[in-house]
Amino acid sequence: MLKKYIKYLVTASILAATIQVTPTYANPITNGQIDATKEQINNFETKIQQLDNSIILAMEKSRELNEKIVNQQGKIEETETEIVKAEAALENHKGVYSERLKSIQLKGNQSVITYAELLLSSGSVSEFFNRFTAISQFIESDTELLNGLNQKEQALIEAKEQLHTQINQLKQSQVELVAEQQQIEKDKEQIQKDLADAQGILQAQLAQQAAEQQALIAQQAAEQARQQWEQQSLVTTTTTSAPAVAQVPVPVSVPSAPAAVAANAVSSASADAVIANAKQYLGVPYVWGGSTPSGFDCSGFVSYVYRSVGISLPRTSSAQQNVGTRVSMNQLQPGDLVFRGSPAYHVGIYIGGGQYIHAPQTGDVVKIASFNPSQFSTASRVLR
Repeated sequence: MLKKYIKYLVTASILAATIQVTPTYANPITNGQIDATKEQINNFETKIQQLDNSIILAMEKSRELNEKIVNQQGKIEETETEIVKAEAALENHKGVYSERLKSIQLKGNQSVITYAELLLSSGSVSEFFNRFTAISQFIESDTELLNGLNQKEQALIEAKEQLHTQINQLKQSQVELVAEQQQIEKDKEQIQKDLADAQGILQAQLAQQAAEQQALIAQQAAEQARQQWEQQSLVTTTTTSAPAVAQVPVPVSVPSAPAAVAANAVSSASADAVIANAKQYLGVPYVWGGSTPSGFDCSGFVSYVYRSVGISLPRTSSAQQNVGTRVSMNQLQPGDLVFRGSPAYHVGIYIGGGQYIHAPQTGDVVKIASFNPSQFSTASRVLR
C-alpha cells in the first residue's frame, strides 16, 4: 500500500514540476491571431508575385524596344544610302542641264547669247515659234527633273530626321524603363523584408501555441493524478482492502484525418505527360524572365512545360490567361492553368488532389503547393 502511495506522489510531483517549468504567457496566442498572420504573409507573397510580373512585363517591353531600335537604325542606314544616291543623281543632272544650256547658247566661236537673242534671230514667225517651243519644252523638262530630284532629296532628309527622332524617343523609353525596373526591385526588397518578418512572427506564434497546448495537457494530467490520489487516500482510510490503482491516462495527440479529395475527371494522357514533365523541374530557382531549366519565372515555366506536349503558349501570364477554354474553380482537372489577377500576374498548373505546381517568386523555387480557390481569379483548359 505504501508503494502505491509513493507512486501517486511521485507522479503528481513530476507533473507539477512539468507545469512549473512550462513557460507561462500573459497573452495566449489565439487561432485568430495565427490566421491573421497567415493572411498577412499571403498578401505579401501576392505583392511580390505582382512585382515579379511587372518586372517580367518590363523585360518583355525592353526586348521589344531593342528590336524597334535595331529596326530604326537599319532604316536610317537605308535612308542615308538613298540620300547619297539622290544627291549624286541631282549633281549629275545639274551637269547635263548646264551642258545643254551651253550647247544652245554657244554658236561657233561667238560670245554667249541669251535665249531672247536666239528667238529674235529667227528668220520667220514659224521658226520663232518652233525655237520658242523647243526651248520651253527643254527648260520645262529639265526643271521638272531637277525639282523632282530636289524634292526626293528633301523627303529623304526629313525621313532621316524623323527616324532619328523616333530612335531617340525609343532610347528615352529604355531609360525610363530601367528606372521603373529599379524602383520595382527596391519596392520588392522592402516587401520581402516585411514577408520575412511576418514569417518569423508566425513561427513564434506557432511555437508559443504549441507550448501553451503542452502546458495545458500537463496541467490536466497533473490535476487528474491529484484527484485519483485523493480518491485513493479516502478509500484507504475507510477500508482495509486495497483498491486497484488506476493507471494515469497519458493524453495522446491524434492527428486529424485528411479530407478525402474526389477527382472530378481522370487525367488524360497529355495531362499526365504535362504533370510528369513539370515535376522534373521541382527545385529549379525562380529567375526573372527565365524560360529554361536553368531558371524559370511563373509564365516561363508554364510555357516551357506545355511545349513538351506540343502546345505553344504566349510568353506572359496575362496573355496565357486568354488561351484555351475558361473553366470554373469547381470543375478543375489536372493540367488546367490557374491564374491570379485579371489581367493575370501569376500562373500555375493544377495537378489534382487540391494541389498545383508553380514557380512562386524570386528567392523561391519551383514547388508543389496547396490550391486555395479563393486566391485565384480564373482557370483555363488548354488540353483536349
